[in-house]
Amino acid sequence: MVERIRSGRAGDAVRFVVAGDSGAWPDPTADGIFSQLVSQVAALEPAPAFFANLGDFAGPGTRERHEHYLELVAPLEVPNVCVVGNHDLDDEGGPDAWEQVHGPMNFDFSCGHTHFVAINGAPGDVGEVVIPDDPEGPGAEALAFLDASLEAADGPNRVVLTHMPPHLDGHYEPHPEWGFKRGEGEFLDVLRRHGVGLVCCAHGLGFDRHVHDGIHFVMSGGGGTGLCSHFGGICAEGPGRPEDRGSLYHAVQFTITEDGAVGLGVLQAFGGSAARLVE
Repeated sequence: MVERIRSGRAGDAVRFVVAGDSGAWPDPTADGIFSQLVSQVAALEPAPAFFANLGDFAGPGTRERHEHYLELVAPLEVPNVCVVGNHDLDDEGGPDAWEQVHGPMNFDFSCGHTHFVAINGAPGDVGEVVIPDDPEGPGAEALAFLDASLEAADGPNRVVLTHMPPHLDGHYEPHPEWGFKRGEGEFLDVLRRHGVGLVCCAHGLGFDRHVHDGIHFVMSGGGGTGLCSHFGGICAEGPGRPEDRGSLYHAVQFTITEDGAVGLGVLQAFGGSAARLVE
């Protein structure tokens, strides 16, 4: 898939779509929701350069579950890449199954003027179903790969794909545990030093976007597994730019121009192929 992305033509603007948390455990309802999102992504015009699942799509992480996921995304003609989530490692054989089906958990690629780095940001230990309240961020191997990849990047724009976001001063209240505090400083330091403009993540069950130190953090965890009842929805009334959060099944469509401007639209499940633009 990475080779297909590298050999494709991105055009002046790099377009791609992400979703996450589509199958933390076997659930035919989640499969139905995610399959609808896949069909909506497949109908987008112009077609995106690729689709990325940001983790928790093949829980508990057996080879059978990964092969089932590949059947769900088979209708996509564009390349699709996968980022590992914690529920993809609930099974003790999760790392082996991942490597056999997808390859390495840390990888990178360039698409037009934008360099992408995907890292293992899954919290918890392999075989650990329950995530601790104070999760740790990406490990030493993932951080080293991230640093080296960004250092060697040629393109002017850099994007990180990972599963769990950093804590960001408790931004994800009432679920601050959705973001990691341990290792957050090291992670953010790497992003700042290398001029990363966008981090795409999941783990939280809904849509959220936030700018921290000039870096855009977009959470897309509404792929089908479930939704957080605390996020009022993308059209909710009230103060604080409610359109920045939403309890909705969705994917997010991104457009990055050569000068680094990031545009995005929320593609709501069963809502057709037109994305609701979020300014």
